Amino acid sequence: MMLNEDQRRLWKLAWPAIMGNISQTLLNLVDMMMVGQLGALALAAVGLGGQVSWFMMPIMAAVATGTLALVARFVGARNAENATLALEQSIYLSFLLGIPVMLFGWFFGDDILRIMGASDNVVELGYEYIKVLFAFYPIRFAGFTAFSALRGAGDTKTPMKLGILMNIVNAILDYLLIFGEFGFPKLGPVGAAWASGIGITTSFLIGLYLLWSGKLVLRFRPSWSFHVEMARRILRIGIPTMVERGLFSFYNFLYMSIVTRFGTIALAAHQVGLRVESIAYMPAFGFNVATAALVGQSLGEGKPDKAEKTVYEAIKMVSLFMTTMAVILIVFPRYLVMPFISTSDPNYEEVLRLAAIYLIIVGISEIPLGWLFVLGGALRGAGDTRSPMYITAVSKLLFRIVPAYLLGFGFTIGSFHFEGLGVIAAWIAMSLETFTTAALFWLVFKRGKWKYVKV
Repeated sequence: MMLNEDQRRLWKLAWPAIMGNISQTLLNLVDMMMVGQLGALALAAVGLGGQVSWFMMPIMAAVATGTLALVARFVGARNAENATLALEQSIYLSFLLGIPVMLFGWFFGDDILRIMGASDNVVELGYEYIKVLFAFYPIRFAGFTAFSALRGAGDTKTPMKLGILMNIVNAILDYLLIFGEFGFPKLGPVGAAWASGIGITTSFLIGLYLLWSGKLVLRFRPSWSFHVEMARRILRIGIPTMVERGLFSFYNFLYMSIVTRFGTIALAAHQVGLRVESIAYMPAFGFNVATAALVGQSLGEGKPDKAEKTVYEAIKMVSLFMTTMAVILIVFPRYLVMPFISTSDPNYEEVLRLAAIYLIIVGISEIPLGWLFVLGGALRGAGDTRSPMYITAVSKLLFRIVPAYLLGFGFTIGSFHFEGLGVIAAWIAMSLETFTTAALFWLVFKRGKWKYVKV
């Protein structure tokens, strides 16, 4: 297939972002595959612990989104000094904000698991996993933000390479620490948390060295001082994203609480299906990053029409990729989930059956999911972070949480009684919300106000 100039620019940034995020996702997949060999209890505990960790991501997303948008504008306007300053301040800011998140996990992780409805066994094991994983959050925040700055500057290859390195370190340590091979302690599921944290730290330290050495498109020049105005600009863009992601995390918390109440087997199947699907939407993530960077740079150049054209080309390309992913999920669901479930687990067949159903349901919504990623990237890259915030506030509540609860547990209106579909209803509601949110993003994009946002 011959690509035009705009499509080549998109693909140049998208493919490293795709590969980099696949590597990040593989970090979670490797954890789940190895932990899955320990049984459904370990699988549920690590999966739910991972969900708790993602509930804390809104703070990181706030700094990362503001940094990407500002760096992209500065690069488009050829203002290297401010781009460098934005990078430096974002690293300081994200590291500091990661500290209270770390403490939250240490002191309240078990309470969150209980509120989500986890059994005592899942809480005990999941909390041990959370305490170790959260210890690395300040470094995780700083690294994610620094890599977002590089992507905003048009360098998606360096984050890709560092992500691959992180995954290799994680995979090796997973094997050594989960199962206690070659003289290492046998830590079980907690070993997966140590492996993830050490991999994240290794990647961050090498990335920081490269930024410090001046070998990349941006350079980290530590002044060891806090630039209030730049921090304010980062947060002005990022705080609506933090609110949006906070709402997303809260709604996801409610959603996972619903799923958890359908039992450990349903929860294990959900976690397995979620991890497999996370690979399927990697193309969408790549185009999200590429679109955000190019839209920001085009607006920095003072060319809003160029930015709009970029979005249309991204939609065309992501639709092709996500169609392919949808077919794979729908046609081969059982084969995709088999590696994550131990055949010795007495619940093997039921987890396999439910996880396959999950993939079929979400496969139907892969194309609108791709549109959602692209349009969300375009708006955030332009600095319009308020519109996604408003959409999230409405769509996830009305089209995911409420239908998941009512259709899952059933309801009675007068003489009419609906029995409830169980966990499958929760998955149908998730796909419904994807279609709705994509449509709302499209309406906001077509209005065109994002072209004139001041950053």
